[in-house]
Amino acid sequence: MKKFLLKIALVAFNILIANGFINQADCAVITGGLTLDCTYPALGGAKDDIYLINLAEIASVTRNGSNPQIIEAITLVTGKVAFKYEGKNNSAEPQSSLAKQRYAEVYDHEVMFKVFTNRPTDKVQLELLAQGTVVAIVENNHLNATGNTSFEIYGLGVGLEVVEMTRILSDVDTQGAYNLILRTSEQLKESHLPNTLFMLQRKR
Repeated sequence: MKKFLLKIALVAFNILIANGFINQADCAVITGGLTLDCTYPALGGAKDDIYLINLAEIASVTRNGSNPQIIEAITLVTGKVAFKYEGKNNSAEPQSSLAKQRYAEVYDHEVMFKVFTNRPTDKVQLELLAQGTVVAIVENNHLNATGNTSFEIYGLGVGLEVVEMTRILSDVDTQGAYNLILRTSEQLKESHLPNTLFMLQRKR
């Protein structure tokens, strides 16, 4: 009898939800459509140079009040700076992907790039990079009228780790360059797609 009454109660509850008498908790509903930009169509790829910041050296991040995806300022600990890693011939290959889990919608951030030098000082920095956690700023090839598609930040939430570093001396294409992959860890994922860094606008 109790099981029968419980089933009736559940049916009634679902009817109330379906008719809008009870609101289900929902963290996200879409609020607008997306249109093509015929004036500034999509353009793939990124600039060759990337900028790396030690995650632990970020003191604060200023987000736009209307759209938290937009980063208006990154303040570093006093005396700390971002470091440029120079590339060439489309050697920077950033990407992001949805990593849907049972109870969360999270994202993997990844930046593949190459290091074309092999000085002793470079080896020291590469080993430090392999031990650390960094944030990467990438400049996209695509540019729209306002410049808000130019720069993106990978790993701002939990950082990126080196998951691969290889150097093949006989590689004809790279001539023995280091191939590196920075990626979010298996345990910690990003809550959002790569953020837009609007403090560095590159306008047409």
